[in-house]
Amino acid sequence: MSFETVLSGVLPELQQEQGIQAIFLTGSVARGTADGFSDLDISVLVASDSFVRNTVSYRDGVLLSIERSTAAQRARAFAEPETALWNLVSLQTGQPLHDPHGIFADLQARARAVQWADLAARADARAAELLADNAEELHKVMGGLHSGDDAKVAYACLLLTFSLGKVALLVAGTPLPSENVFLSRARDAWADAEWTRAYGVLAGLEEGNVQVKGFAALSAYCRAVALIRWTEGPERELARGAAARAAAFQAR
Repeated sequence: MSFETVLSGVLPELQQEQGIQAIFLTGSVARGTADGFSDLDISVLVASDSFVRNTVSYRDGVLLSIERSTAAQRARAFAEPETALWNLVSLQTGQPLHDPHGIFADLQARARAVQWADLAARADARAAELLADNAEELHKVMGGLHSGDDAKVAYACLLLTFSLGKVALLVAGTPLPSENVFLSRARDAWADAEWTRAYGVLAGLEEGNVQVKGFAALSAYCRAVALIRWTEGPERELARGAAARAAAFQAR
């Protein structure tokens, strides 16, 4: 069964749901990059929070993912940098399927007018928070490397992969067209050879065992601390202190 056939069947059903305001197509099908393993992503704008829910199901062999949210929830991408990373591009490139009152058209116009420079100060502040919040994970990596506890190192590396990736994307101002490119876009966010190498190893984009990934996590954290735009505050002191500990650990 083709995506088009499934879409033509589900669209009338969605239009009959209570609280529906607009329906638009997102994801790889909307971008024209879908393959045989892709799901069909449909976003639905609903009138109130009571109608908000996500459903995933198979329809005639196609994995169908339907996200229901209010226009106000989607508009958070215009003010919240971390939300913008994941949602801005889908609003900018979504294909309208049902929009009788122009609600999606208005959202899309606003999304296309967003300039990352308007979000940069808040993005930098969020990046600083993430680095400070992950000082504990950095210590877990060092503790695991010191004791030979690969499971401890591996778990902390998983968390750092995601958090450090978000830091790089926020500071570089790189909204994502798809979660599938998160790791590669994060690796390439900064034109910094040490960051690129370290994050590539940490994220599993280059070869390396758990111990190698652990040391790459320390390097990636240190480079992120050096590369982001800091303001005065406790987050800076905490993150810089953690980076100093990591650098000393690596130099042993």
